[in-house]
Amino acid sequence: MFKKILKFFGLPSSVAPFPSLPQGMNEIGDYKVLLEQSALFTRTLGFDTPEINWKNCDVLGADGDFIRKIGEAANIIDFSSSAGQCLKWCHYIRPYAEKILEVPVWLTIGQLWKSNKTVFNPSWEDFQKWSTLGISLPELRDQNRSGINLHAWLTVATGEIIEPTLMSSIAAVNPQIADSFRGAITWGREPGFIKDHRYFPMVVGDTIAEAMHQKSSLPLLARCQTDLSEIPIFIELSTR
Repeated sequence: MFKKILKFFGLPSSVAPFPSLPQGMNEIGDYKVLLEQSALFTRTLGFDTPEINWKNCDVLGADGDFIRKIGEAANIIDFSSSAGQCLKWCHYIRPYAEKILEVPVWLTIGQLWKSNKTVFNPSWEDFQKWSTLGISLPELRDQNRSGINLHAWLTVATGEIIEPTLMSSIAAVNPQIADSFRGAITWGREPGFIKDHRYFPMVVGDTIAEAMHQKSSLPLLARCQTDLSEIPIFIELSTR
């Protein structure tokens, strides 16, 4: 079965064919199955991934106390400056989240959909290119947006999702109507924990993110807490 799936991906000897990307929210399938597929794809690109072993329980709860504990462990008082820096912040807080929750937590990168339109829509080929060559400033200027065309979040081994940055990004883009979202963190299960939004995982794990950072001409990750406060490469939340 594993060999058949590798043949389906056509990697690493060929970059095609890739699995079809969703053309609408109704084509996004079961999140756990997609996360397992993203781990396989990441490995075919040559990167280590965490072992995906699901736990049949919930650990995040309803009161959000885990957020306070993660913030204390990471010495982060305010999450509002995470706007437009999803990859940096998710990579940085992931080990703290894992320590507090006492279950595996995985950095996850892929597409974000809203109301049947993509907010971020990277392709399989994008991740192959970025993991090999990195991301350059000219490439960003060539895109019809003001930042990197990807979204990052955290997946807990229970299947729950932690979304540390999206609310702050929405508040930064639309401060007049969404300023109350600044610094907020959301969590829950996919689909439905954020109204009208769907998550489509494509790559998973710290290793591929760190390779993208090392090969890029711009800093994608934080080496220390001070780096979290650097002026972000802001990602336009376009719903076109």
